[in-house]
Amino acid sequence: MAPVRLSPALSARGRAQGRIIGDFCDAHAVTPYDTILYTPAPRDRDAFAAMVAARLIRREGRAYYWFDRNAWDAALAARRRRMVPVAIGVALAIAGVAMLFYQG
Repeated sequence: MAPVRLSPALSARGRAQGRIIGDFCDAHAVTPYDTILYTPAPRDRDAFAAMVAARLIRREGRAYYWFDRNAWDAALAARRRRMVPVAIGVALAIAGVAMLFYQG
């Protein structure tokens, strides 16, 4: 399985992922039985290819796709698990700097 790179909505890649997911959810293409014929917009092609490679969007047949919500949720959970130590480290660093300036 390819590594999943989820991007926040603030980045161009994150906005592209949001547009693609919105297209699939609007069409209710969230199960293998509800595939849609989909061609991404030119500005979203790279993000779409990455999502297909990461198996967040599944391909059925030639150009029929569906959005795998379970894979997306698992990828988000994995990203959150990786970010927890970073957030704790940043919080401890901020607390340490604040203590340096404390004059009690």
